[in-house]
Amino acid sequence: MKRFLHHLTYLLCLGIVTFILVCACSQSSYQDATSPASAENCRIVQHTMGETCVPLNPQRIFALDILSLADTVALGIKPIAAGIWSPREGILEPTPHLADKIEGIALHSFSSQPNLEKILLIKPDFIISVSDPSIRGIYKQLSQIAPTVLVPWAEISRDWKQHLKETAKVFGKTEVAEQLLNGYYQRVEKLKQTLETLQNDSKKHYSQPFYASFVHVSNGLYLNLKNSFSGTILNDLGLLPPKSSNQLALPISEESLAEIDSDVLFIGTYRENDRSTLEYLQRKPLWSKIKAVQHNKVYFVDFQTWYGFDFLASHAVLDDIEKYLVKKP
Repeated sequence: MKRFLHHLTYLLCLGIVTFILVCACSQSSYQDATSPASAENCRIVQHTMGETCVPLNPQRIFALDILSLADTVALGIKPIAAGIWSPREGILEPTPHLADKIEGIALHSFSSQPNLEKILLIKPDFIISVSDPSIRGIYKQLSQIAPTVLVPWAEISRDWKQHLKETAKVFGKTEVAEQLLNGYYQRVEKLKQTLETLQNDSKKHYSQPFYASFVHVSNGLYLNLKNSFSGTILNDLGLLPPKSSNQLALPISEESLAEIDSDVLFIGTYRENDRSTLEYLQRKPLWSKIKAVQHNKVYFVDFQTWYGFDFLASHAVLDDIEKYLVKKP
């Protein structure tokens, strides 16, 4: 009997040890799936949700939004997949200025939160996203799929230049970001000088000086102001009207069309049916009082590009300004 009890005790102990080892191995495997194997293969990055050990050379990056995708590509890094918000999941409408730069990247549309199952199937080794409430809510689940970093956005007042710098920090590309921004400012300065020359040319029918604005139509008409994406670019060029406030956009009603006090007007519509809203306002007497309308200097541009917020979009906006204000016959 004693021998039997001794043997039973031995088997129980062996079972417990085996169970512990299996659990340990499972935990080790789990850690390997969600983070690099050792600190030698990653860099600790501080971000809005704490700190993450980011792989030194990630090969399967999933960018969860268009801003993260664009700025990552601008830094010379190509994600394997990206999420694009769409009113209807399954409908992909990538921004035109990115079309030739994201070939080979698998795009997935999300109508609300990113689809965790889709992300899991991609098997990413790193996930990057802007710090958004909907993403912060699933950060824990994302981190269980792969190391995840949320780059500040609202926390930096939606500053697109700072976002590029913050994204660069994640990948150890701060020098690249500085070079990109220096190139932007050099182009702005060159264009600014060209526009100043046009201001001095009376044949161009511009006031002295002349100003430009961007309005977008999305369930109403909005004048984009100094802190908007297009506003920062127009302001860098010295084209933004001086009275433009430090806000993103000002709703424009039929009665307040006079608020659009610019010599040049760029217009972008979000949806196809937004055209009817614009056409309605264009039939109103106050529309014809806008200086840009009187001078026939109203230009239609891509809404997503000018509403933008990513570095690559900034150059697309400058392309449009050159196209309509400099190269136009």
